Amino acid sequence: MTHLLLLIKALISGFTTGIAISIPLGPAAIESVNRTISKGFKQGFIVSLGAITADITYLVLINCGLSRLLHHNKKTAALFWIISGFVLVAMEYNNLKNMDKQNKHKVSSQNSYPFWSGFILTLSNPMTPTLWLGLSGTVIRLWRRVGNFYYCSFIFSLILGMMTWFAVLNFLAFKGLNIFKSGRSEKASIYMKWIILLLGIAFIIFGLIKLIF
Repeated sequence: MTHLLLLIKALISGFTTGIAISIPLGPAAIESVNRTISKGFKQGFIVSLGAITADITYLVLINCGLSRLLHHNKKTAALFWIISGFVLVAMEYNNLKNMDKQNKHKVSSQNSYPFWSGFILTLSNPMTPTLWLGLSGTVIRLWRRVGNFYYCSFIFSLILGMMTWFAVLNFLAFKGLNIFKSGRSEKASIYMKWIILLLGIAFIIFGLIKLIF
């Protein structure tokens, strides 16, 4: 009975944690909604799956020693912010530059790899390792101490919670298309691209400040 209660607790804790950490709209979430608005639910959700895969990658890397590198070398962390900012700016500048061509051909230059778009946006977001560093030192460590079975159950449920939130987010964005005319949806897509580009510039500035001071 005790084992069953622990399993239920691990599943509920993982699921709610997965939803909670996915609610803040980062660059990948914005791009996911943008894809849903412009290309449909499937494209948007695939971007989300790429983002979740990047999150899992960071979880593995942090447990393999990335946490020590980021904690003990401030210049490395600062350079990571700067490089991440340049990646975001380059991606969204290219998207905005090609908007006219995409509208004419009705095919996005990134339609063939929405998964990698979400993966790169999340992997290049310096807030992602910060999030997983915090989780690895608290709730994830707690379940690792309880036992491997409960730890794996927690991680599985956490990933399921993230997938559920992104599915709901993209579904709401998709249903919202019925409210807007096509012109307005295109404007919303452009606004979201600009938001990601500005985030990239902010990352570069923050990284330079950390590097200098």
